[in-house]
Amino acid sequence: MTRLLFLPDDATIIQMEVSIPPRQLTNSINAGGMPVQILMDSGDALTASQIGQTVIVSPKRKRGRPARAKRMQDALTRRQRQVLELASHGYTTTQIAALMDISRRTVSYHLKGIKTQIAVTPQSLIAEDPALLNFDPKLD
Repeated sequence: MTRLLFLPDDATIIQMEVSIPPRQLTNSINAGGMPVQILMDSGDALTASQIGQTVIVSPKRKRGRPARAKRMQDALTRRQRQVLELASHGYTTTQIAALMDISRRTVSYHLKGIKTQIAVTPQSLIAEDPALLNFDPKLD
């Protein structure tokens, strides 16, 4: 099963499980296909990114806005991924700072970078599945 996260606007996340393999689903959507009914109903041109067994689908960005990274996990630094993992587990900025032995300001800086790179808040994106980014969260 593939987890599909559909982000039709800035305030909505629709999560569902589909039986299409993630790579096939991603390629189909990026080629202009609409293999799932809810995507057909959106009426927008869509773009998809795959992270592990999860496919994130959103409307294509309008001209003049910066393009998203091809793969979200490649867009984040190692430290950003570590902060993201902890934030997804509900840790506060203060707790993350203590665990990583960095300042709260540095944690806030990393969170801002994450939001810029993936265009959603880490908590809203992966609160349901902390393993969404499919990486080793060990702290160095």
